[in-house]
Amino acid sequence: MGFSINLFGKQQPSVLWCFPILLLLSGCGDVGPDCGSPDARNSVVKSVADNKNNPLINFAVENSDSVVELLSKAKADAEKSAIREKAKQDAVYSLDDTIVSNSRTARAASCTGLLYVRIGDTTAQKEVEYRVEQTADGKTSVSVKPFQF
Repeated sequence: MGFSINLFGKQQPSVLWCFPILLLLSGCGDVGPDCGSPDARNSVVKSVADNKNNPLINFAVENSDSVVELLSKAKADAEKSAIREKAKQDAVYSLDDTIVSNSRTARAASCTGLLYVRIGDTTAQKEVEYRVEQTADGKTSVSVKPFQF
């Protein structure tokens, strides 16, 4: 601990002793992967969108007035199946701007966000949990926890 002397001759502790403590409290700047990074967000959306039988899209298809109307006019099962598949292909996914970081380490973050899918006149949403990990080679890996609707 360093000391300084003031004009009155008394010794006072130097503020320099605070520096190591501040360094420890602030960390080294390594905060880990970011839940809301564009790469993480795009990976979440792609992961769910690539699964054409995910519960969110199935719910949206079955509750879309425009799809239900088309299905009511279809006669054959093959035609109904084609209508459902077309609706799934045309679905638009998005992840809400508000992302919650549930926990974070230097290499991983556990995250939650609202995922939306729009099919025609219907938008359905579901809270999704996902994990963002930084691999040893510096790349980012995103895994979405399976969900029920």
